Amino acid sequence: MKHIIPILSVLLILALPAASQAQCRSFAKNKCMPSMAPYKFNETFNAAQLAPGEEAEVDLTFYSGQEYRLLVCAHPILGNVNWQLADAAGNVLFKSTADEPKEHFDFKVATTQKLTVHIDVPAGEKGGTNMLTVGCVGILVGYKE
Repeated sequence: MKHIIPILSVLLILALPAASQAQCRSFAKNKCMPSMAPYKFNETFNAAQLAPGEEAEVDLTFYSGQEYRLLVCAHPILGNVNWQLADAAGNVLFKSTADEPKEHFDFKVATTQKLTVHIDVPAGEKGGTNMLTVGCVGILVGYKE
């Protein structure tokens, strides 16, 4: 009996990231997916749990001749986030800032290529609460049929 509590504690700690990812997936499905219309979601789900001041990047492949919608959706607890889409050479193809947010970017690629989405959650205001705020940021890709 003495050993069961530590084992259960370890299992619970190991299960937290999976539960967090499931909540993030649920958030994206319920709150972000409606903005994908009229594009069809390609079933590729990329998300991260981020706090103010944190950044994340993801590489995505886009195929020639296809029309896409790239959607970045952040949990309201984070507010608006900065995000941009860049090519392999680092050229910024699209940029959305927290001051002038754009939820999605519609585009068509001439050649198959890998593009990078960079997300930056602005740091919180100084003098506020010391509580760590973490929220989901989802990156969804849709295409026209």
